[in-house]
Amino acid sequence: MIRPVFSQSAEEILEIALERSLALNNSYYKFIIESDVESPLLPMTGELYTKGQKYFIDTKDIDQIYDGKNIFTIVHENQEIIVGNSEISLITFTPNRIFNFFLDDYLLNVKSETKRHIIEAKNKNEDNMIYSITINSSNYSIEKIEMKDSISDEIINTFLTLTYDNNLTVPLSLFKFDINNYDNYILVQ
Repeated sequence: MIRPVFSQSAEEILEIALERSLALNNSYYKFIIESDVESPLLPMTGELYTKGQKYFIDTKDIDQIYDGKNIFTIVHENQEIIVGNSEISLITFTPNRIFNFFLDDYLLNVKSETKRHIIEAKNKNEDNMIYSITINSSNYSIEKIEMKDSISDEIINTFLTLTYDNNLTVPLSLFKFDINNYDNYILVQ
């Protein structure tokens, strides 16, 4: 049962967002991750396709496929494919992972409830990082996540959704790994 917007706790908002993201039939995010801290991978622009818990992340440097059992991380620069399970992942910003990440280990507080839910998340065991999670209140999609140093108040990095859509026609092959698509790549298990 969904309660009126103004009586929802941060946990309830994230749980609704998680349920909706898993129930969607083929969602699509175009995103950018930026950082004020120097990183060889950032800024990173890419696309994320999801179908339930399965996903495909497509970026210039790294792609990732989760077929429901294994995660295949394709590092183009090294021509390397790292095979792991759902517990081990280089990239962890699918809606399912993000919502579970914050629901498991964070103290959550609703900061704003207008057209967007803005939730502040502080790790239960660490005091130095604060996350600000912006969720669209009409469709419960992720719009932005900022990671901020609580001491300096400096934004470390930002995940921003550029476009979002769902109920698309996406080929099932997008969520299946095929080694034949990666000639001369090394498989690491």
